Parts: sequence; structure tokens; C-alpha cells
Amino acid sequence: MLERTLRKDAQERRQIILEKAAQLFGQYGVENVSMRQIAREAGVGQGTLYRSYTNKGELCWDLIGESCIQNKDIMERYLLEHSSASLKERLKTVLSYHLESLETHSPLLAAMQNNYNAEEESRASVYKEHYESIHAILVRLLREYKESNASSRIDPVFSADAIMSTMAPEVYLFLKEQRHYTSEEIKDRLFNTYVEPLIL
Repeated sequence: MLERTLRKDAQERRQIILEKAAQLFGQYGVENVSMRQIAREAGVGQGTLYRSYTNKGELCWDLIGESCIQNKDIMERYLLEHSSASLKERLKTVLSYHLESLETHSPLLAAMQNNYNAEEESRASVYKEHYESIHAILVRLLREYKESNASSRIDPVFSADAIMSTMAPEVYLFLKEQRHYTSEEIKDRLFNTYVEPLIL
């Protein structure tokens, strides 16, 4: 009983930390917020905060993880409610949801890159789980295409990996910061490369 209570308290504390961090990041920008500020706003000691998150990059991973779960649920709900829509429309909508999530979290993604360290790799498992869940949705849609186009040589699993690789956080940031594409330009090029060639 005591152990369950402690776990519940830790979970509630974690939620408060995430909520306060998100508010501060939105108000001041990720790079302008210190771990000390987050601890103060969350009403916890710095030691308590650092036991949960050794740096802002780790904290950002958890914020991304919360959003990833919501994003996947939105996609599944859309597909359930629009099962009669064309395959092209469903593919474009799923990709749009994922790109919108990347755009929303661009500052967090940049902070994760700046604060990354080898020990943090386990935190990245949150994104890997999200990768697999979105990959599964894409494979499902691409298999539907292949089943209705017997002559197609498309490999649904490989194609889904290719799409997800193009939408990896580090690639998205590179396209924006180094290639200077806008989010809309990235979306258009993604559609033109992976969706439009399919005769749907």
C-alpha cells in the first residue's frame, strides 16, 4: 500500500514538473529556462528534479512522449471515422498529423540535440515506440494499396521506413535550419515524393 502511494506521488510530481516545464518553455523558450526555474515553479527541490531528469533534454523527451501518445490516438480515431475516404487522402492526413507534431515540438527537438548525451539514449525509446506505432499505421495503409494493385512492386514495410526516416526529428530540423525549407514546403515535397507517385 505504501509503495503504491509513493508511486502515485512520484507520478503526480512528474506530471506537475512536465506541466510547469511546458508552460515555461512556451513563455520564455527552451534555451532561456533553467532547471532551477523549473524546480521552483513545480514546487520541488533541485535534487528531486535532477533525480528524475539530469538535463533539459531528458525532460523534453518526456514532453514529446506525452504528445506522441496523443498524436497516435488522433490518427487512429481519424482512420476509424474516415474509413471511406480515399487511400491518398488518408495517407496525406496521417503524414500531416505527424509533421504538425514535429513542427509543434521543433524547439524541444533542438534542445534535445543540444543536451544529448550517451546515457540519455534510453529516454529516446519513447520516440522509438512512437516510430513503431506510426510505422505500423503506414504499413497498414500501404498494404491496403498493394492489395488493390496486384502489379505494384511496392514493399510496404520498406516504404514506411523510408517515409519515417525522412520525417525523423534530426532530418526535419536539418531541412528547416540548413536547407531553409518551411514546414509547408517540407510537407509538399514529402507528398510529392511518397504519396503522389502512387496511382490512387
